[in-house]
Amino acid sequence: MVENTCLSMRFMFSGAHRVRFSGVYGNVHGHNYDVTIRLCVDGRSMLVIDIDRVRQEVQGIINSFEGKYIKSSKEELQGLAPGEFVEIPCMPEGATGECVAWYFMDRILEILRRMGINETTETQVIVCDSPINCFEARSS
Repeated sequence: MVENTCLSMRFMFSGAHRVRFSGVYGNVHGHNYDVTIRLCVDGRSMLVIDIDRVRQEVQGIINSFEGKYIKSSKEELQGLAPGEFVEIPCMPEGATGECVAWYFMDRILEILRRMGINETTETQVIVCDSPINCFEARSS
């Protein structure tokens, strides 16, 4: 039997965004984002990966979002000064939760590659902007 062990890490940050396609959320508004990262590795049961090393790397990315406007790379600046926003790939109407989840997924995969961790069989990022709205990116 091949063992599959997973570990999870949770992070939180506060940020703002807008999604112009929404009549409800088209204005600038903020969220307390809850980010869960789950990494699974086949064949390991004692030590999946050094969670502290990965956590430290991810925390740096999380910190860059804290208190910032989350801007789509296709969205106009509209008076934002450097240092007031973080830019992620998304649509012109604004940065969605799905785009935030995939942005974190791409950064997590970069971190794992840089650390020489190539054995993950599944990587999952869940970004919740409220207790009832969560967005998931999964790579296997």
